[in-house]
Amino acid sequence: MKGERILVADDSSIAREGLQRIMESWGSDDDHQIIGSASSVEEVRNLLEGGLRPSVAIIDHKMPNVGDGERAAKIVRKLSPQTTIVSMSSDDGVTWGDYNLQKQYRAKEIVDFLTGLKH
Repeated sequence: MKGERILVADDSSIAREGLQRIMESWGSDDDHQIIGSASSVEEVRNLLEGGLRPSVAIIDHKMPNVGDGERAAKIVRKLSPQTTIVSMSSDDGVTWGDYNLQKQYRAKEIVDFLTGLKH
């Protein structure tokens, strides 16, 4: 879908900044934009309690602990139920998101994936 408003939750600043650059470079044609960035479960909660309503939340599986991504997803589901959740992991078998991506995706593949979302 064009015009996704994205929350990125990853404890790695490189990953968060990388996704920001991808959206600025590759996602601008489809009007995708990062509207929030969090490095912890607590920051996800604070952003949503503050009124942030992303259309998509891209959440790291290990943030920084195994299970933190899943905890963050539960918070998103409770506070912003219309948000589509995308789990992002370097591990196979992560299936708690509405969609599940591996971190090996290239920039254009991520943008194409976001543009192709149906929700």
